[in-house]
This record gives sequence, C-alpha cells and structure tokens, in this order.
Amino acid sequence: MNIHILSDIQQTAADVLIVPVFEFEAATSDGLKAFDEAVSGALSDVLGTDEMHGTAGDLVFLHSAGTLAAKRLLLVGVGEESAFSTRRMRQRVGQAARVAARKGVTSLAVAMRGNLPADAAASAIVEGVMLGLFDPAIYRKKDENAKQVESLTICVNAEAVEAAERGASQGRILAEGTNFSRTLSVEPSNKITPTTLAENAQRMCEANGLSISVLGPEEMRAKGMGALLGVGQGSDEPPRLIVMHYKPENPTSDKRLAFVGKGITFDTGGICIKGRENMWEMKYDMSGGAAVVGAMQAISQLKPGVEVFGVVAAAENMPSGKSYKPGDVLHSYDGQTIEVIDTDAEGRLVLSDAIAYARQDLQATHIVDLATLTGAVMIALGTERAGLMGTDRDLIAAVQAAGDIAGERYWELPLDPDYREQIKSDIADIKNLGGRFAGSITAGYFLREFAHDTPFVHLDIAGTAWLEDEAAEMAKGASGFGVRTIAHVALNMAAQA
Repeated sequence: MNIHILSDIQQTAADVLIVPVFEFEAATSDGLKAFDEAVSGALSDVLGTDEMHGTAGDLVFLHSAGTLAAKRLLLVGVGEESAFSTRRMRQRVGQAARVAARKGVTSLAVAMRGNLPADAAASAIVEGVMLGLFDPAIYRKKDENAKQVESLTICVNAEAVEAAERGASQGRILAEGTNFSRTLSVEPSNKITPTTLAENAQRMCEANGLSISVLGPEEMRAKGMGALLGVGQGSDEPPRLIVMHYKPENPTSDKRLAFVGKGITFDTGGICIKGRENMWEMKYDMSGGAAVVGAMQAISQLKPGVEVFGVVAAAENMPSGKSYKPGDVLHSYDGQTIEVIDTDAEGRLVLSDAIAYARQDLQATHIVDLATLTGAVMIALGTERAGLMGTDRDLIAAVQAAGDIAGERYWELPLDPDYREQIKSDIADIKNLGGRFAGSITAGYFLREFAHDTPFVHLDIAGTAWLEDEAAEMAKGASGFGVRTIAHVALNMAAQA
C-alpha cells in the first residue's frame, strides 16, 4: 500500500475520504464546516439524525459536490471528543476502511482530527487501515477482477506533516509485523508445524538482518530440555526451539530483553484429549510464538537501541503410544522436576524450558512471555483484555504503558506466594496443574519459578489472540495481539535508558 501525507485536504484525491465525527458534533464546528460546504450542506442534514450522532461506530456515506478532489466522504462516529484516543482512532478507521473496501474502492484518505499528537495519530490510522483490510482467507480462490485498496493518504495540518510521516512509517512497520503474525496463526497445522514455523522465522530473519539459531531434538537432549521434549514426543513432527536475535548498531541501553512465545502448532490436549468441538481452532495455540516472530520483524525495522531476543518453543501436542502421560515426571532444563497432572497443560511446560534458556544461555535481564495459556483467563477477563502477571513493578508498568500505546489492553492478576501451594507436588519439585481455582494465576506462578530472580512478566493472551466473530474493525480469526505491545516495550526501554 502506498502511503502519503498531505496538508491540502481540498486537493486530496481519493475514492473515499474518511472523516471522524465526534459525538453530538455540529456541522458548523471548526473541524466539519469545510466538509459541510463541500457537500452542499449534506453534513448538516445528516448530523443529529438516526444515521449519524457521532456515536462510536456510526457510518454514513456522502457524495462530494465537486469542491473536493475526493469522490465521497465516509463519516465515522468516534464517540466523545474528551475520550478520543489512538485506540479509538485505530478501531474506527479500521472499521471505515473495511466498509469502504467492500465498495470496491482502490484509494482511501483519512482526515486527522482531534488533539492527538500527529505522530501517534498517523501511526494509529495506518495500523487501523492495514489491520482492518487484512484478509485471513489465504487459501480461498481469489476473484481476479476484485479491486483492492492500493493507496492511503492522511490529511494533516501543514505544521504536522513531518511528525505524521514518522508516525505513518512506524504504523506501517507495526501493522506489517502484526499481519505477518496473523498469517502464521491462521495457517492450518498441516502447513505450520514446528519445522515450518522455524523456516518462516528463518526467512524473516534473513530478510531483515537478524541472526537466528534453531535447536532440534538432539540439541535439546544434550541440554536436558525434558519439558519441551516431553510435550513433543507424542508427535511425528519434532519440536523446535527458535532463537532470534536483534543487536542494535548504536545501543542506548545495556539491558538484554527476551520475548518468549508459546508455539504449540496444534494442541489436541495429548492423552488428556480435548473434545472435538472447536478443536480445529487449536491451530492458533501458537499465537504467542507467532506474535514474537512478528514483533521481531517489526523490531528489526524500528531499530531500538536495546538488544532483543525472540524465543519460540514450538511443538505439537499429540496422543500416541509415545506421548507423555499424566503422572509422568519430566526433567526441565534448569534442573527442576515437573509432575505431569494434565497433558493439556502443555504450554507452561514448553515455556518453562524456553524461559530458563533465555535466563541462562541468553543472559536476559528482562523476560516477557506471551501464550494462549489458559481457558481460565477467558472466564475471568473475556475477550477484551489479556491477563498480566509479573514479578517486577517496573517491567509490569512498562508492559502496561506499551499496551496503552498499542491499544492492546491488559489486567494485572496477582502472583502472591500463597498460590505456590497449589502447584506443590508429592513426588517432584512442582506440578503442572494447580486445580480448579485460580487457574490462570497458578499457571503464571508455574512460569515464574523458571524465571527465578530475573524481572519477569507473563501475558496470557488466550482470550484476545483469536476473534470468534468478525469485529467491526477486524476480520474474524487471528488478531496478532501482543505484537505491537512488545515492540513498544523494546522502543520504550531503549528510549528510557
């Protein structure tokens, strides 16, 4: 997509010009008066009617009377001006772009409105359009005559052009990384296995100047990664530990940041097999790993001044005569023994070895993991927020601040030491399931045991990584949740050093 920044809205040629409208805003307001005149007062006719109150999500098309280069206006309600944010901008622009694209338009323009910083607003606009237009139907036969949006123009005040250009560039990088993650997540499990996930990461790293190493079963056995190997042993597809590395040319920080992702490319539940209903969705159980791969692509292009590792623990969790079983004891990489209570609690097992590897071998000073880890977090928080647990207040605050910028929301859950009692084992150092209560928290506590004293944050994205139904601003399926958050963590950590 070609992206342009222009300060002359009258001369902005586009099939559709998207105009955000605040709740109960009048056509005579400073921001809308020129548009009202351009459509011969049609704005005045429609504002305040059942068609357009400016309520978030309201949409109305208007035809230009010829005083604008744009052929049509698309008014989109964005809610109260006092509550306007980059998240709201991203959502509503994404919604409008999707609606416009269904009309077969090839060029879009967006009028930047509100008091948001120009760079942040431009980034949100580009992200909204590119995320909104992402098509998850990657194997559907394409209509050769179908039109696609090829260009986006953002209309800004003359003094904001330079800042908007910076923001638009960042927004493109973040959106491309997110959509790459979404593509990996929607791929079926016969296309994305631990091996092919590693191959995709390899190609991305080679294209973006990142170094990468991939550990197979032999290397894992040599290191004693019994938890990751245990989960993968029931499948004919061998597990992989994917390690990507970004090293800045001009470092501004001496921190070593590790993002660790759960890469279960298909999860049957193993011997504790899941029911057949919706099991097909378990191809997205690698969304945490996909988010790390997508974020590393973005980080390689954003070039923060902090060293970053991306670690993905990839395996298939399958039932067979070779599978690990309830009651087994696995020997983890950092020397702890783990009693298996439930083979469907496999994500924390593969992550335990990956987190220990990031701490011991990579010497990470800060670790953030992302995982579609528990159904319990969906019961607690639904699909609007991901669960956040951590051991370090500064790192927790950094992740929450990055999520605010990215428009990805989190809710902190406690990691009080009392929860450790639920995962005490009678036979081993720890067990992989803590019982019915506080399921997300005990899973997070399990992981913190492998981070030891390294500042650590766990993000349970099970409720936010996959959209069961189409949202107004995004297609159903993989959301790429977490990519933009952790990219902003790296940017902010470098900037604050």
